[in-house]
Amino acid sequence: MRTAILLPVLALCSACSVVPPQAWTFDPRTPPPKISLPPAEVAALTNRQAELQTQRDQIRDRISSERDVWQRQEQYKQLHEVGMELSPLQRQLAGIDHAR
Repeated sequence: MRTAILLPVLALCSACSVVPPQAWTFDPRTPPPKISLPPAEVAALTNRQAELQTQRDQIRDRISSERDVWQRQEQYKQLHEVGMELSPLQRQLAGIDHAR
């Protein structure tokens, strides 16, 4: 019987310990404030995003025209590397307040 009581209590305590403090005060009605960057930095980030998107599209075109499975695997690896760089950049740009 003690085990039946102790296990839920331990589970509850361990769940509380992994929740970050910001989660307890999170309010979905108020979005996080956007950061503001100078236009030159925003332009550089936007240009890098455009370069990565072009690279991604070129790799996708090569994948679709490649018949050899092993060659496609190498290209999928390249596509993954580009995507791993592009995804955080897109999230960063989405959180920037574009000054006009």
